[in-house]
Amino acid sequence: MEIIAIFAQNLFAVKYEGEESDELARLMDLWTDIEYLEHFFEENKDDLQFFSLSVENAIRETQRQAQEMEEDIRQGNFSFQPLNDLEYKQVTLSMQKSKRRWLRLYAIKLDSDCYLITGGAIKLHHKMQDRPHTEQELTKLTICSDFLKNNGIFSNDSFIDFLET
Repeated sequence: MEIIAIFAQNLFAVKYEGEESDELARLMDLWTDIEYLEHFFEENKDDLQFFSLSVENAIRETQRQAQEMEEDIRQGNFSFQPLNDLEYKQVTLSMQKSKRRWLRLYAIKLDSDCYLITGGAIKLHHKMQDRPHTEQELTKLTICSDFLKNNGIFSNDSFIDFLET
């Protein structure tokens, strides 16, 4: 696992072993890839019915949302909120999400405005545990959180120290 500084200040992304790019770049590529999206929405047609969209419209909407999300991040206009909607107090290495319709970026909050993106998904259903592709994102959050803890990273300062070594 490698931690990559990306184009946005105070935003980092994990690059998993065996992957060609970090998670943010990988997701932006997937979310704009027509073939990938067609396959994904065909496989998840039942979940897509909730949104009353055809596969073709879902593809166009996903590409549009992904491009807007990436532009917002480039401009520093991104925000994360706790993954657990009931989390109301400061939690060390809090698991976070950034939402744009059904697109999700998942991250670990390192400090008040510093985040490590661990992955993301197209989330068409209520609970992450209900589908394998979103459950996998929960696993990645846990793996990354454990990695940070095992390396003594509990704040922005310890994170920066880790990156500099």
